[in-house]
Amino acid sequence: MQTATADNVRPFPGSGQGILTTLEGERLPVRTFERGREVVLVVLVDVEGAGPGCTRDADLEYTSVRGVVRLHGQALFEDRSLVRFNAVGDPEVTQRRSFVRVHTPEAVTLDCGEGAASCVYTVDLSGGGMLLAGAESLAVDQVVRFSVALGAEPPIEGAGRVVRIGADERRALVFEQIGEDDRERLIHYVFECMRRARAKTRGDCM
Repeated sequence: MQTATADNVRPFPGSGQGILTTLEGERLPVRTFERGREVVLVVLVDVEGAGPGCTRDADLEYTSVRGVVRLHGQALFEDRSLVRFNAVGDPEVTQRRSFVRVHTPEAVTLDCGEGAASCVYTVDLSGGGMLLAGAESLAVDQVVRFSVALGAEPPIEGAGRVVRIGADERRALVFEQIGEDDRERLIHYVFECMRRARAKTRGDCM
């Protein structure tokens, strides 16, 4: 029988982004893969002290086709990046979408209607919205089309509503229209930004 590794685990319906929280308080970004009642995790960062056979009590929260799933159980490391999560008790499933947010300056093009476009930058970004700097012309409840540049990847496009203006004049937008494929790409990008930031703080080579 072939042993599963992070390299040969492939996505299938029901996979999503998540956070594995250990009893020590370490929060690890993961990619989850549902297989019946089993959840397989690919850890997106290096975990100190984790090797084959290492078991840790942990909580898992991730997005799936059912909504946000929360579980408590044991995380069994098959290697430094592949984990099998054995849940204790029934999962808690809600329809609320929660998204990890990362501080990253990405270029955003806003279409404010009547052909008017402006270029601003994100202060932070998540799968559910973004905080913008340089968008002082936007009013609360205003809906705008946006295009977020993600480096060499195709931009993320959709529509967002201004829900808050801070004392620093930064505008908070919640995404109202965005394709699921674009949202998944954006969530993956956010987690990749987290992984790179963590690697830099630890002095790891990229």
